[in-house]
Amino acid sequence: MSKQRILLLAKLAFLVIFCALVFYHKQTKPRIMVIHSYSADYSWVQEINTGISRFFDKHTNATLRWHYMDLQKHTDADSVRTATTIASGTIEQWKPDIIVLFDDIAQKKVGMLYLDDPRVKIVFGGVNAKASDYQYDTAKNVTGILERKPLAAIEDTIAVLATTSGVPATRKPRALLIGDASFSFSAGLIAYAAPEYVWQKTDWQKPIAVETFDQWKEQVALAQRAADVLLLSDYRTLRLTPGGKVFANPKEVIAWTEANSKIPVLGLVAISTEDGGAISIAASGFEQGSIAAEMAYDISQGKAPSAIPIKSTEQYLIGLRKSAMVNRGIELPSIYEAFARATDKFFP
Repeated sequence: MSKQRILLLAKLAFLVIFCALVFYHKQTKPRIMVIHSYSADYSWVQEINTGISRFFDKHTNATLRWHYMDLQKHTDADSVRTATTIASGTIEQWKPDIIVLFDDIAQKKVGMLYLDDPRVKIVFGGVNAKASDYQYDTAKNVTGILERKPLAAIEDTIAVLATTSGVPATRKPRALLIGDASFSFSAGLIAYAAPEYVWQKTDWQKPIAVETFDQWKEQVALAQRAADVLLLSDYRTLRLTPGGKVFANPKEVIAWTEANSKIPVLGLVAISTEDGGAISIAASGFEQGSIAAEMAYDISQGKAPSAIPIKSTEQYLIGLRKSAMVNRGIELPSIYEAFARATDKFFP
């Protein structure tokens, strides 16, 4: 056999072995499946994905796959049932080692199907409810990060807004939160009340949930007498008619609220300033994604979920829309604008 033929065979053998090793490595890398309750075009979801990607760009020895249940606006029973079936079917087909679930719907509909399942580990994020609501506090295969509003920072901002609008310094400003009739809004209400949080500087009013945009308008009008600062959280599933499937345009909801509320409006979700609101203070999706990614990675390296403590929000984002603030005559300490600009949450 000629030297050239031997060399060619050696090269082919090396190529085959190399390809086999690459294939083996890919097949044996831990599989991590990220499941979102909502759609990929929602800015909250995009923030979370950015946080995940930032972490795994530095830790590449895992195979990631994303799945979106798209249940923010498809809230009817058939859509929920179909999305749940597809998500669980995808898990059974792809057989991930770890599933990372974001927001409460995914926990309720998918996560609870795999409690203490020896085949898979669970990491949760974006959870407004308590971990115990999904039996995550006792399951051995679960850990994650809770989403909590930065209430101390919100309370400080309520005080500033109230002072700006002429509320006497001798009394606590009254704050009223309104939201839509979504599962996400109702699940998170526990975090606003004692013992989770005790309001020190604020006269906290009982939150109000409404189903339709017309009901929203009514409550905003009533709030002008009942509160000094109006807080808004979930508003993207306000229906145009009771029980209807058509939702109000979120930008129109914010535009109407800003135009018709004489008292200051403070958003508790970052997207409210994107939709046209003057100011928002919200939990950071970047943090939710990066912490969940780190937890999933640690589990993929052999750490037990039960050995990783459940965490809660530590970071938050400030959003500002200059034109809306000017219209209201709001003047905030300069650090607010610096923070908003630093995180790309400042809008003209």
